[in-house]
Amino acid sequence: MRKKNLILIGTLVLLTTNHVWAEEKKETSTKYNLGEVIVTATKTEGYQAETGSSTTVITADDLKKKGKRTVLEVLRDVPGVSVMQYGSFGGGTSIYLRGSKPGHTLVMLDGIELNDPMGTDRSFDFAHLLTDNIERIEIVRGAQSTLYGSDAMGGVINVITKKGQGKPKWEASFEGGSHYTFKETLALSGSLDKLSYSLSLLRLDSDGVSKAAGGSEDDGYENTTFSSRFGYALFESANLDFVLRRIDAEYDYDDGANQDDPNKTAWWESIMGKIAFDQAINSVWDHKISFSYSETERKYRDDPDPVDPTDNTHNWYEGDIKKFEWQHNFYPVDWSKTTAGFEYEEERGFADGRASWNRFDRKTMDNKGYYLQNQFKLLETLFVTPGLRVDDNEFFGSETTYKISASYLVPKTGTRLKANWGTGFKAPSLYQLYSSYGDPNLNPDEGETYDFGFEQNLFDDKLTFGLTYFHNEFENMVDFDMVSYTYQNIDNAKMKGIELECSIEPIESLTIGANYTYTNTEDEDTGKELARRPKSQAGFNINWAFFEKGNVNLSASYVGKRWDDSANTRKVKAYTKVDLCTSYNLTENFQIFGRIENLFDKACREVHGYAAQGRSFYAGVKATF
Repeated sequence: MRKKNLILIGTLVLLTTNHVWAEEKKETSTKYNLGEVIVTATKTEGYQAETGSSTTVITADDLKKKGKRTVLEVLRDVPGVSVMQYGSFGGGTSIYLRGSKPGHTLVMLDGIELNDPMGTDRSFDFAHLLTDNIERIEIVRGAQSTLYGSDAMGGVINVITKKGQGKPKWEASFEGGSHYTFKETLALSGSLDKLSYSLSLLRLDSDGVSKAAGGSEDDGYENTTFSSRFGYALFESANLDFVLRRIDAEYDYDDGANQDDPNKTAWWESIMGKIAFDQAINSVWDHKISFSYSETERKYRDDPDPVDPTDNTHNWYEGDIKKFEWQHNFYPVDWSKTTAGFEYEEERGFADGRASWNRFDRKTMDNKGYYLQNQFKLLETLFVTPGLRVDDNEFFGSETTYKISASYLVPKTGTRLKANWGTGFKAPSLYQLYSSYGDPNLNPDEGETYDFGFEQNLFDDKLTFGLTYFHNEFENMVDFDMVSYTYQNIDNAKMKGIELECSIEPIESLTIGANYTYTNTEDEDTGKELARRPKSQAGFNINWAFFEKGNVNLSASYVGKRWDDSANTRKVKAYTKVDLCTSYNLTENFQIFGRIENLFDKACREVHGYAAQGRSFYAGVKATF
């Protein structure tokens, strides 16, 4: 099957190349809205409309208008993304991209891999990632293993931080509100000659709410985040970039669904950094060398208390990822761009604690990846991007993945047709390999995804809408086997559905947007639906900029019913959550803002037995100088 697919890709590439040579380059008679610039889809800058992959770009302006505090809150409004959190204020968070497992989504910050090597499925917990100092968030749905290897089987989420530019600018803000919540931020950004810089420091404290539904005591939360990004122009055609972010969070949590605990505490610490050298050798060749490092440490403590006098838990987990990458881009002609690269990655991790079954010594796993991709452009209207990758893993050997996407613009009608097909894989985590429940003989998950659809722009882009059909099939997935009581390659699943998006701008200061996602999932071994994936979910947003100084944003999200367990015996109710955010610039340098979360005080529980915030009020001030 894979040989046939490879032949198909090669044939399509050759046909495209020949057709380009046969045709003279022509200019399109009508302009087409190409969307936002995106990097994650191809590892080079390009417009959204020029890639066949399904993408979403959330800009800094979007973040400012919506006033969301955490990245997970922002992702709830993205089509194809389901967010499930075990209670608010630091509760563990899982992301299901088009119904795939949380560990099937690769999460990055400025290209630094954030997935936790010691997480059960090597997923990333979004609970502590705040929106401060973020320039944009790029989401690419569908298998992206060809460029990013393991963990990108379901897609990629890349958070990109702000770059400094212009005169030095200080920004300070203070916010307070419900549950004795306070947040203070201080940021500095700018540029000086060849140096650019952007730094921010924030502190968030809250008494929180009980994570267990029906709990009698609040579960507090603290978060201190430092973020920095520096750039230096070594000479005219070369740049050096440095990124560093550190997150220290402490939070209370409970024993489980509907089970309160007065003194259960966790600590989550993460440091992530990257240094990159970028150079244009000449007009047809540039390259980038980078080294990145991320480390996640989690600690859990539960001492005896009147509710649970037998509690005596002290566990901690530590994992890190080191990655070296050398990427080359070639531009031999204006209709072709070739990207080739090499990656070396090593991940390490260990577990310790009072219980002997929870311990294992530090383990390592390394992987070498080689990727090749070409972007063809024909007459400014047809874009075809094939690619392949070979990974050489220390434990499970060689894995080859393929991908091809296409986008076709019809400028005269404002129509875009798009299609994407790719294969993916997911390496077992260190926990699945080496814990007391692990098996060192596990093989990687394997998958194949495709999607196709269209987008339509009307009335000079005042009205846009689109529809995408997606289909994912994952095989040989690692899951917990209740017979052997270990992790085994036993799971097969299928996900398919549609994503519908629409946006209208009736007047210049008013924008209305809506999206709907239908996802049908099936565990092919049991015939049951996959847990915690709603069949239906929708988002709605109205933004009004008034008097040139103010802004009001109303956002609503609907999450349909979903099963809480794989046996499909317990359902979680549907809910609709409405948030309201407003801001007003009193002067050029002074702004007041406020927001109401869960405006209608609905019971927005995402996981059975875990509570969510009721109606909450927050207000603050921001000054720039």
